Amino acid sequence: MNPFIENLYQSFLQHKTNTCFSIEDKNYTYGEVLHISDQIRYQLQKVDSQNVGIYLTDDVHMYASILAVWFSGKTYVPIHPDFPMNKNINVIQQADIEVILTSVEIIENYQIKLIDTKKVFDKDPSTLPSEASINNNAYILFTSGSTGNPKGVPIQFSNLYYFSEAFHSTFGKLKSDDHILQMFELTFDLSVMSYMIPWLNGAAVVGLHKKETKFLQILDLLEANKITIALMVPSILNLIIPYLDPEIKNKSLRLNLFCGEALLTKQIEGWKDFIPNANIYNVYGPTENTIFCTYYKVESPIKEKNGIISIGKSMINSMMSFSNDDTNEGELLLSGKLLANSYWKNEEKTNEAFIQKDDTIFYRTGDWCLRDTEGDYFYLNRIDFQAKINGFRVELAEIEYFANEKLNNSISIALIHKDNNNNDLLVLFINDMNIDENLIVSHLKDNLPEYCIPSKIIKLEKFPVNTSGKIDRNELKKTLS
Repeated sequence: MNPFIENLYQSFLQHKTNTCFSIEDKNYTYGEVLHISDQIRYQLQKVDSQNVGIYLTDDVHMYASILAVWFSGKTYVPIHPDFPMNKNINVIQQADIEVILTSVEIIENYQIKLIDTKKVFDKDPSTLPSEASINNNAYILFTSGSTGNPKGVPIQFSNLYYFSEAFHSTFGKLKSDDHILQMFELTFDLSVMSYMIPWLNGAAVVGLHKKETKFLQILDLLEANKITIALMVPSILNLIIPYLDPEIKNKSLRLNLFCGEALLTKQIEGWKDFIPNANIYNVYGPTENTIFCTYYKVESPIKEKNGIISIGKSMINSMMSFSNDDTNEGELLLSGKLLANSYWKNEEKTNEAFIQKDDTIFYRTGDWCLRDTEGDYFYLNRIDFQAKINGFRVELAEIEYFANEKLNNSISIALIHKDNNNNDLLVLFINDMNIDENLIVSHLKDNLPEYCIPSKIIKLEKFPVNTSGKIDRNELKKTLS
């Protein structure tokens, strides 16, 4: 048995009476979740395909399905009900999926077999996990864009084994009485940490349901002191902070990680007083390098560039570098034991992103970073966010930084937009309907050259977010069309 699956299986056996999954005030023990997964695994015995679709239902049967797929030595591929049908069919065809596991009726006709994960058998079909190589794929995540050809990222059990080793080395083992927030869709790889690390330690995963707004559920859980560990996207803070009562403090949270997009100093300043007992870390990593691979402990004074908090140093089993070894700034390259081997059946994209240097495979992140004299890295911007206005290079992150200085419980997003004459225009979005635009423009003019001043400021009540919970810049651009 591969060591990752062995560790996971033994944890489920050793913690049978512990709470494994909690949702809507209903708790399921490790023994109960294992039993449900055994029932699902019984139905997977006759499935020949390696890749198995899991329909996202956010219930205990969805999580038991992950376990069933893994204990069958197979690979799961999330199928999101909110994605366009054509995209899901594309994913099903690309991944050669023959069955989809689901606990609900699927209206769309995907023309493949569906397995009812709620089905119960008279006999106990419990068996040991199947023998499977640690080099088998654990999951394949496809890009969430609604257009174009989705790009698959296959992550192996070995990658998860080395990630869990790196996580425990950096943040320590979880305790069996820990309660870990799981706020992500399975199509976003941060979800994997949020259920996998608790499972390896006999801790409880606290899921969210569709009946209430996500950020309000999170706030309720935190105010009720029901969460001890939380991995979040920074965007969630923009929604939660305005609702915080200064008289109420969270006392339970001991570890708070942020990942998925740039974490701003102003976001943390409005948050840290609410969670006085928590160690706060900024972590970073693309899907291609297994969840996240860096860590920076947020302490005073905070290391930042343009108001963006440092992503810190590399965790074990992963390495960071630049294409030019003699520089301390450039496109960030990643290598090591967390790195995927390739994209799924996509040689062209693989050759673009995975490069060989000094007999080592590196992944080109597309992120422009710098490194200080103490070895801490700083994310500055996406390379494709760099733009020119009238021949001048414009750093969008710098514009956002100065605009944010004049914003209280809100932030700004700067974008380049082409007008009807194909000219580049600089547009600033602000999620505050009451802010005085002249105040922002005046402050920008005091700190930036004229070509960095937005030609238009657009105020929105809230920014659109994608299924990963990140601010959706493409949707913002659509408002300009």
